[in-house]
Amino acid sequence: MTSTPTIVLVDNRDSFVYNLLDACATVTAERGARLSVVRNSVSPEEVLALEPSLVVLSPGPGHPSTSGRLPEIVDACFERGVPLLGICLGFQAILEHFGGQVGRCGAVHGVTDDIALTLSGEGSPLFRGLAGGSGAAPTLPVARYHSLGCRRAPRHVEALAWGTSEQGPVLMAGQTRSRAAGGPGPSVGFQFHPESILSPVGPSLLERTIDALLNEAPTPGAGRAATND
Repeated sequence: MTSTPTIVLVDNRDSFVYNLLDACATVTAERGARLSVVRNSVSPEEVLALEPSLVVLSPGPGHPSTSGRLPEIVDACFERGVPLLGICLGFQAILEHFGGQVGRCGAVHGVTDDIALTLSGEGSPLFRGLAGGSGAAPTLPVARYHSLGCRRAPRHVEALAWGTSEQGPVLMAGQTRSRAAGGPGPSVGFQFHPESILSPVGPSLLERTIDALLNEAPTPGAGRAATND
């Protein structure tokens, strides 16, 4: 990781981008990091030229396959080994990269809903101490604003939490491992909106996630010749 980390936020043209920008700005200010914002219409080369320590993929309307150059940016980041954090549409783009099927699951907009952590989620330091509930699986209240989702975790994506929908279970949080740990590269994704005031533990979760992914960032210039596994 560089001595001064750089976080690049890819703006997928959604009103929640401003909330996410504020949340990222708070974290970067506390750590002396730089924060850059680009639209999803820029080329992957322009994103990588900023030498990001972390790329954050914002929420947005529509399907990830029709969201500008977002799929290409995701491909390039995994190829280079740049950590990714995907929120809602951004998470869906990561899932599609690994062959996940993102489709309609019924509109859930502007509500706080409980999601259930998996065993991996329960043991993850990202969620430690944040979940509650009295059922078999710990639950977490989060903000949901989506009508698309992925009902199965694709290869390489480790499920951390699930939610419900009209069509059945929907993957609400997932991660991929670093190459050092045998994975395709580090990423974390949330189908819900941690940057929303309807996610009570959202600020803590975002801070933990950004910190964890910054610790996975390659040193400048390292991995430029890397290819996908």
